[in-house]
Amino acid sequence: MQPEPSNASNVALTGIFIITAIAAAHFARDFLFPVVLAIFIALTFRPLIRYLAKRGIPPALATTCIALALIALGGLAIYFLSAPIAQWISEAPALARTFSEKLKSLRSSLAAVSEIADKVQEVSEPTSGAPVQEVTLRQSSLPGLVAMATGYPVQLAVLVGATSVIAIFLMASGDLFYEKLIRILPRMTDKKRALRIVYDVEREVSIYLLSFAAINAGVGLAVAVSFHALGMPSPYLWGVLAFFLNFIPYVGALSGVALSTVVAVVTFDTLTYALMVPLAYGFWATVESQVVTPQTLERRLQMNSVAILLGLAFWTWLWGIGGTVIAVPLLVAFKVFCDHMEGFNRIGEFLAAREIPKEPAEETEAT
Repeated sequence: MQPEPSNASNVALTGIFIITAIAAAHFARDFLFPVVLAIFIALTFRPLIRYLAKRGIPPALATTCIALALIALGGLAIYFLSAPIAQWISEAPALARTFSEKLKSLRSSLAAVSEIADKVQEVSEPTSGAPVQEVTLRQSSLPGLVAMATGYPVQLAVLVGATSVIAIFLMASGDLFYEKLIRILPRMTDKKRALRIVYDVEREVSIYLLSFAAINAGVGLAVAVSFHALGMPSPYLWGVLAFFLNFIPYVGALSGVALSTVVAVVTFDTLTYALMVPLAYGFWATVESQVVTPQTLERRLQMNSVAILLGLAFWTWLWGIGGTVIAVPLLVAFKVFCDHMEGFNRIGEFLAAREIPKEPAEETEAT
């Protein structure tokens, strides 16, 4: 009789499996990222496709209508935003020079602080007469920047094309994968549990993504109207940018505030008025994160902020900016899975947000 493996062996095997899975996900990121993104897109629209299927509309026809609607929406966005984007690209070098000049003028206005720094530097310099080495930072070469700028659109087009094709085939297949999943499981209890988990993941990921998309659309509209009132150039392009950046928790809002600060400093003459632009952006981002989202999303969909930060750090390290985009949806799906598995309930509880205290009336009804 062979001896049973010890707990230490099980832990070691589990650790080796996790490390191997992480390494495989890192090396296969170019393939896995569009697949995972397509799965989330398909999960978002699956409840709608199933609703239409119950009313006699085949999944293939429903998928075609959804794809055509999204293509039309994207075409309209490209048509109206292509001119502002082209203007931004053409004016980028001039904006960079203007921003640099304004920073120089700002430094000159702080001459007193500079003199104090010079005196401190003179005191701290060595008196032995040894030569002090100077380090000069050189700007990147123009060919490298051009190659980078021309490479990213091609990569983005390939990513969008691959993701769209995979998502369309997943949505048009209907419940084929669910039927296959049920057939390969041996016991009826396992089949019921697997189907319940799949449907719950589908429903809650769809609710999360659609709700968050609606919230981000509101943030983008508020940013666009505020920037229009403040006189920012291309305010509705800023609204679209805020819509996409807000899908990235914390980092997206900070990036939007930083970008709007740079453009506002270049656009407006006074620094005081220019700072109103990032303040407006930060105000709407704070309202969204602290008021709207906690009140709109259901309790089971709200995530622990520590878990979100850890997830963002891990997936950004693993897959770069793509991992940053899908980190939170992956956490939502993983939390739903953990809530349905007995051995993973504690992990699901850790990923959940802080408990909301019950009202006295609810406690009375419960008793």
